[in-house]
Amino acid sequence: MNNKKFRSYSGCTTCRGHGTDVTVTCPNCVGTGYDPHEDNPFAQCHQCYGEGETTLEICPDCGGSGEAQDPEDE
Repeated sequence: MNNKKFRSYSGCTTCRGHGTDVTVTCPNCVGTGYDPHEDNPFAQCHQCYGEGETTLEICPDCGGSGEAQDPEDE
């Protein structure tokens, strides 16, 4: 009897299978658009320039492959 487990892959949900040019929530301001490190409560975030989102060249979840590994079936 063969008990090998095979991993299956599906399209990455973060980049929708593209692998590149991914829009994610800004890690600096956590999507607020305001810089949490400034004393001024209305200071614009310097990483996303107040947008609350930033674009990454390579998807952080799939590493640019466009495929996400499905959890193994137990």
